Amino acid sequence: METPEKSPQISLELRGITKKFPGIVANESVDFDLREGEIHTILGENGAGKSTLMNMIAGLFPADEGEMRVFGEEVNFTNPRQAIEKSIGMVFQHFMLVKNHTVAENIILGQPGVVRLNLKEVHQQIREISERYDLFVDPEKKIQQLSVGEQQRVEIVKVLFRGARILILDEPTAVLTPQESEALYEIMQRMTKEKHSIIFITHKMKEVMALSHRITVLSRGKVMATLLRKETNPQKLADLMIGNLEAQDVVKVSEFLRKTVVEESTEVDSQPQNKQQKSGNLTVALKNIHAVNDLGHPALKGISFEIRSGEILGMAGVSGNGQPELTDVLSGLRPATQGTYQFEGTALKNPTVNEMIERGIGYIPEDRKKYGVSSGMSIAYNFLLRDFRNPEFCSHQLLKQANIFDYGQKKMEEFDIRAPS
Repeated sequence: METPEKSPQISLELRGITKKFPGIVANESVDFDLREGEIHTILGENGAGKSTLMNMIAGLFPADEGEMRVFGEEVNFTNPRQAIEKSIGMVFQHFMLVKNHTVAENIILGQPGVVRLNLKEVHQQIREISERYDLFVDPEKKIQQLSVGEQQRVEIVKVLFRGARILILDEPTAVLTPQESEALYEIMQRMTKEKHSIIFITHKMKEVMALSHRITVLSRGKVMATLLRKETNPQKLADLMIGNLEAQDVVKVSEFLRKTVVEESTEVDSQPQNKQQKSGNLTVALKNIHAVNDLGHPALKGISFEIRSGEILGMAGVSGNGQPELTDVLSGLRPATQGTYQFEGTALKNPTVNEMIERGIGYIPEDRKKYGVSSGMSIAYNFLLRDFRNPEFCSHQLLKQANIFDYGQKKMEEFDIRAPS
């Protein structure tokens, strides 16, 4: 007589989890469970409540209602250390690393009894974890010497070093190249074979369908469904995302699905296109541009290209090969040490950021949290940063507060930014 196959152990269980902020119910009566050796994807648009839910699991703040069990034990986390002690580790989309410290120093930072740790033994442990999971990191390198993909591997090693059996990966491929993303997929599969459980947050439908064992769809803080991957498809998942949304959001999710279909069809149809695009006027022309990085080392070595109006120019390359320095030069954040820069027929000599803004340059940086917004300022003031000299918002060096906040409110509605105020 055959022994029946044992069901996987439940690593994490949430029942009736609710979290409210002033004017917003971020999560409402959420039920969720995570099994041993499983990749469980959380899918939902921006503002669906994914980050709030993960932050409660990671101990960043407590739930207002409901209960949480980790390996069968009821817990009530009030700080991240309690979650770490229960074998939960979170890899944030925006890495929590000290740039001028080494990999090993970052990994042991915050560890109890850190002063008594033998650094040589730490280096050996890091190398053992790296080899076991194919997470190749040099414990003696400084973080500022690493590419974005390498920094992410450091974050994963850090949570494994601390004994994590439940890993939360928040948009882990958002800043990775396709090659780095593929390497991460293999690492995730290897971790599940070692009985680790992974909560995977992503917007990319291709990743959802390729990696998930189960998928939970969130919308406006509520669980719409939890499905096995083999029981669903991109259309069904998009329908679930739409199910609890207002009319304007339906359009956004439909566009998200359309882009997914386009992305998949592009991969299949790799034949070169023969259609000739009409070229517009010359907008940007770089010739023999050189620039150094923040450490003073050469980052750009003789870059030359042209961009015409109506054209999309793609740049491919593994991260850490000069992409940020190039965008800095284009937007006025970094001076070129050699070469010429022409914009709409005008030769520019190390232009300032304000000059490039006035010329119509917009820049969405790789690290939007660090360089794209000022987190200590209100949403209205963030919208104002590029336009604070506008007489509609400023008169005789005094800010017109009512106009600023009316403008901010309109922009929040236009771009569907959800916040209590």
